[in-house]
Formats: sequence, C-alpha cells, structure tokens
Amino acid sequence: MKTKITKNPDRVNRLYQKGTEDWEHQFNMLLPDGKTCSDCIYANRCLTLFGQKIRNTSCQFHPNRYSEKP
Repeated sequence: MKTKITKNPDRVNRLYQKGTEDWEHQFNMLLPDGKTCSDCIYANRCLTLFGQKIRNTSCQFHPNRYSEKP
C-alpha cells in the first residue's frame, strides 16, 4: 500500500507569492513533509555532485527527483 505524499504549502519561502510560477516551482521542489535528503535513494550522488546537505528538505534537481529509499 502506497503512502500518500503530503507537502505543507506553508513551507514555501515567504519571498514567493502564492499562485505565481516561482511559488509553484518552489513548492514542487519541496520534499514530502518530514523527509530529508537522507531518505532519498539519490542522496550520495547529490552530496558528491552538488554539495547537498543531508538534512535539506528540498531537492536541488529540476524537476524534483526525490525517490524514497525502500
């Protein structure tokens, strides 16, 4: 049974106005609530290539490539 992925829209940076393309882009890049890069199967690649932090809560790939570890 698949778990429903939820993302709280309040997590989008306040610099972006809701309903704009930039806001949508920022929302789409958020990881599911309660998840960090350490929960993603691509974490090691991001840490190496992009200097990603293991505690980040948004994806640096575009489009978001987050895939939860099994």
